[in-house]
Amino acid sequence: MESGMGNEQRPLDIVSQRITDTIGRLFDIARPGAVFSEPVEAEGYIAITAKEIVTGMGMGLGAGSGEEPAGEDGKPGSGGEGAGGGGGGYSYGRPVAVISIGRDGVQVTPVLDATKIGLALLTAWGAIAITTMRMRRFSRRSLG
Repeated sequence: MESGMGNEQRPLDIVSQRITDTIGRLFDIARPGAVFSEPVEAEGYIAITAKEIVTGMGMGLGAGSGEEPAGEDGKPGSGGEGAGGGGGGYSYGRPVAVISIGRDGVQVTPVLDATKIGLALLTAWGAIAITTMRMRRFSRRSLG
């Protein structure tokens, strides 16, 4: 009588397949149709939006097996194996330019993201303030 064990997948193989599937889905997002919109025609112009696509992910997995030592009664120890994994990912897109095609030719107009500009300014000002405070503290120590 066969046990059917040949058809069973090992836990590590299952986890590995799930990771491969997830990575494949994340790469599907970067296809040209996701980066450039369908052309829209109005008043003799054709407009196409271009997007920035950002994708990220992290994951980890582990597997192990082992056997318990033989018991004091001389019976062999039991053994086993296991595997596990976890991960997460994200993806987003935002418009970065509008491509206009018309009688005057082709124009590429950038789309400004006020939030991103504001965050960059706050970050720069914060870095300058921290650096200035550290420089003042250092100069006071070296003078005193």
